[in-house]
Order: sequence, then C-alpha cells, then structure tokens
Amino acid sequence: MPNVELMQLQGTVPQLGLDSVESDARKHTTQFGDQLDTWGFMALEMPGIGARVDALYRAFGAALASSDPQLSTFSVDRTPQASSGGNHGFFTYGSEVPRLANGVADPKEFLHVSGAMLEDVPTGSAAMLDAFPDLAREARFLFETGFTLAQVIGDVIRDLLPGDPPGLGLSAYSSIVRAIRYRETGDREVLAHEHSGIQMLGVQFPPSDGGLQYVLNDGTWVEPVLSGTDVLLCNVGRMLAQASGHRLRPSTHRVHRSATARSPERWSAVLFVHPDHEHRQWQVGPDGTVSFADATWGQFVNHGLHELGLSD
Repeated sequence: MPNVELMQLQGTVPQLGLDSVESDARKHTTQFGDQLDTWGFMALEMPGIGARVDALYRAFGAALASSDPQLSTFSVDRTPQASSGGNHGFFTYGSEVPRLANGVADPKEFLHVSGAMLEDVPTGSAAMLDAFPDLAREARFLFETGFTLAQVIGDVIRDLLPGDPPGLGLSAYSSIVRAIRYRETGDREVLAHEHSGIQMLGVQFPPSDGGLQYVLNDGTWVEPVLSGTDVLLCNVGRMLAQASGHRLRPSTHRVHRSATARSPERWSAVLFVHPDHEHRQWQVGPDGTVSFADATWGQFVNHGLHELGLSD
C-alpha cells in the first residue's frame, strides 16, 4: 500500500474551550466552511478533551475486565431501535461485518451509549450505566460536549446550503457515543475498511493510536494526527449528504494498522449525531427547494445498520 501522508493539525485549526464550545465555534464559521470545501471534514482543538477521552477508554477497559458486574450481561447481538431512544448496548468481539469486508468481522468490541440511554429512556435502558458509574460519567461528558459542538456545526452547514433548508433537527435521544476496542488483530493491515457513517454529523475524538485515515476532496488519502492531542474531527455522514442534495460528500475514512503502534490494542470513540428517528427524511433539490419523503430517518438508520449486520 502506498504511504499515506501524516496531516498535522494541532496548533493550526480553530481552538474551542471546553466550557465555551458554542460561542467559540461561532467565531470560526468561515474556517469550518473552508475546511469542508477542501477536506470534506472539519477539525478543531479543544484543550483538555484528550484527557477526558483517555478517561473514557480507562473506564471502558475497567468495565471489560470486571467480573462483578460483567459487561457481557448487557450485550446485544442486534441494535435496539426504539424510535424515541436511538440505539444502545454492548456488542461483543466480532459483532460488526462491514459491507466491504467479504463476510469477515472487524476485530473489535464496542458499546453504544445513546442520549436516551443516559436519561433511562426507555425505562431500564440505563442499567449498564448504573452498573458502571465511571463509564457513565465519562460517556455523558463526551456526549454532551460533542452534541453541543455538532449543533453549532449543523448551523454552519445549513448556511452553506441554498434556499431555506430546515434545521438539521439533531436529537440527543437518537444520537450515540460509540467506544471501540480493537484487539487480537493478528497480522491484519486493515482494521476497519473504507466507509462513511450513517449519521448527519460525527464527532471523532482522539483515538489511542494512529491509523485513522481520510480521503480529501481531491482524492488524496491522509492520516490526521489525533492520538495524544486535543484535536477533534467533525464528519459529514450519509444522512447529511442525502439531505444536502449530495452537495456535500460523506467523510470517507478507514483504519489501518499504525506503523508506530504503541500497543496491541487500539481504543477510539466517536459521537454519531442523528435527527429524531421519527422525523421524515428531507432533501434540498437542484433549485434549492426542499422536498420531504414518506420514509423516516429511523428507516434510513435501520438500512445502514442492516448493512453492518446489526439489525434485522
């Protein structure tokens, strides 16, 4: 495989404070628009976020290692798709089989924590978080910080579209923090095949190691340097690409073995930000008018999860 150029972002992208995400983000709307035009994703620094992401990884690791209670008690083999509650649960090693993987599961286990789960909707869905309070605390912090950021970025993107499109209608209940542990990778070069997310927007937190690669708008593959930094990426998902009338392309990425890997395990976290799953899908047409489909965003999500073997 040809070498992929490292993309240094620390110190070169807009900086947002942990306690002033919304006001700081609005100061940099032009820069975010320029990034989207050039890269197809957006990048920013948030001093202190790296330490909180590391705390999530430690809490997830402790939950995986716990014998009483056991995280496996809360495992699912299909994504609960409650219309008012997003999806949530712990997915055991080898649960996800991407479309391009020729039937071979990704070497990872992961969990989904939805905004609804954080509020125990539906009743009982917070049982996993009640059992692992450190995990609950760190997941809630990243969820709330990332969701606030996504709301502001959503406003930036809406201003880039023609006509008078509706707001993205982002829903905390329908959105999800996903935490992943890659392990037992053997001699695999590809840990996650080339893909784009289902969601409207995604907030990629710093992973524990390198290997996350993105394709720019000009077709060049790069590896943003995120590990050990406070740099976040904001991705365009397939929902938003469709809603924009394909004026925006999904932020396509993959995970390869890092040449400088410091550990046989790799941890990562991302917030998938969705609209209310009960709302109808919409799209900005060529002339800027907006049309609404009969299908809901929940059906869009379910189709994407079906491709991953995570829904019926």
